[in-house]
Amino acid sequence: MSKLRNSIITQILDSLEYGDFCLEDFDTQFPSDSTTLAQVTFKALPKYNFILDETYAGGGIGSILAATGQGSEKKVIRTTEKPGEYKNNESHIHDGIDLAIRRVSEWVGNIREDLVNSRTMVRSTIDSLTEEFQKSIDENISNQEAFFDESEKDDLKTKLDDLQARVTELESKLGVSSEDSKKLQSVIDKGKSDLKFYPKGVWYKTTGTKLLKIMKEIMKSKEGREILTNMAKKFLQ
Repeated sequence: MSKLRNSIITQILDSLEYGDFCLEDFDTQFPSDSTTLAQVTFKALPKYNFILDETYAGGGIGSILAATGQGSEKKVIRTTEKPGEYKNNESHIHDGIDLAIRRVSEWVGNIREDLVNSRTMVRSTIDSLTEEFQKSIDENISNQEAFFDESEKDDLKTKLDDLQARVTELESKLGVSSEDSKKLQSVIDKGKSDLKFYPKGVWYKTTGTKLLKIMKEIMKSKEGREILTNMAKKFLQ
């Protein structure tokens, strides 16, 4: 039998019926022989979990002091939440069980928020191809703070035009829509304009990163992504 009263367990279970989720999305345990009073795990991603337990004030040190008679023997209610309000792992001490139970629905809301924003995190993580490209700029452009002379600008503009022409030529073969082609054209036009303002290192990195990004986004097939990404990479190197 659980240490918790049935009415408390019911409140915890009801709190899981929150937002997009339902009780069946979670694995719930209410141990009878542990300091843990309740443990809830999100089945789809077990790294998300919620623990309700009793501990001594001061955590581990408090437990040691209580065991030796030097500290308070009064236990406090704690929740450990993954994810928390702003960190991936947070612990909170509560004055009463009702306040602790309120954290359950907050935790469920944090799961949804974390999942919704996980795609943004993936986008923000630099991939190996982009990292390799930016590293090659550092290795191959000896004076990154120098500006392009007129002949260098003309040469790069020609290469950008050739790249756009090649993409247009392969549109139907690789499934590039006219809308996506316009996106690429916009990046290329911006790259031409930036030649006047940016030093070499900055231009190669910003224009190159944008070109690699748009290439990967607009390609619908693996073959297309490989061909056009390699084209952009070769051009920029």
